[in-house]
This record gives sequence, C-alpha cells and structure tokens, in this order.
Amino acid sequence: MSEPIIQIQHLNKTFGAGPTAVHALEDINLAIQPGEIFGIIGLSGAGKSSAAAFLEDLGFYCVDNMPVALITNFAGLCMAGAGTGKYSRVALVTDIRGGQTFDELFQALDGLKEQHLDYQLLFIEAADEDIVRRYKETRHTHPLPRQGYALPEAVKLERMALE
Repeated sequence: MSEPIIQIQHLNKTFGAGPTAVHALEDINLAIQPGEIFGIIGLSGAGKSSAAAFLEDLGFYCVDNMPVALITNFAGLCMAGAGTGKYSRVALVTDIRGGQTFDELFQALDGLKEQHLDYQLLFIEAADEDIVRRYKETRHTHPLPRQGYALPEAVKLERMALE
C-alpha cells in the first residue's frame, strides 16, 4: 500500500471553554490513500460537519447529507473525473437526516466494493447529554423531534438505530 495522501493524528476541536465547552472532535486519527472515498457517519450533533469542514480545508470535495441511494452513482462520477484531480479526494457525510436506515447505507457500501472502489468510514459519536446540550445551545433542531419525539428521546432512538 502506498503512503497516505493525508494522515491526521489526535485531532481535537473544542468550541468555548470551561464547563460549557463543547468537544466536537476528540482524538480523531485517520489515513487516506490516493483515490479513496471517505465516509463520515454517526450521531446527529456529534461533530460530523466539523470533521467535514476540516477535510474541506485539506482539499476534499465534501457532500453533506447525500441520499444513500445516490452514493454508488456519485462514486462512479467521482472516479470518472479523478484524472482532473477535482474529485480524487471525496468525503460524504450521512446520518439519520436522510430518513434512510443504516442497512441501506451498508448496501450502498457493498455497491462500492462491487465497483472495486476503496473507502474508509469515520464514525463520530458523543455522549447523549453532550448532544442534547449542543442542540439547545445552537438552536438547531435534531431530525427526529420533527417527527414528534422530545430531544433526549430522539437522541436515544438515533443511537439505537446505529447499533
């Protein structure tokens, strides 16, 4: 295997300070090989968008909340354009927002394997109480309360769906 084009070790990102500090990323390590597709999955509010923003700063083409059904077609388009360099480093972010199950995600990943495309997954999570606090502080809404669940219950349901 060749040397990674990007190697990240012990990446941390904290917003604020003191007892209200929000640790969006803690001790993230990854190595990305040339031509790989990189997937960021995990709990809503756990720091996936922060990780994607970091990868964008490193020159990745990032797509947040891509419908799972489009992943294999998107990967094929990226590989077709990889010679231009524009899509040689791609990161996709997905979570429960798209309404898909993670079974569907793994079916799409199996489709990438069938196309002989390499990929890596970065799973990002945080404690339930940290996620609830982040949503309350940012005033963003978790995807599941829109379906009638209270925020703490929604976070627990999403975690169960990921297990």
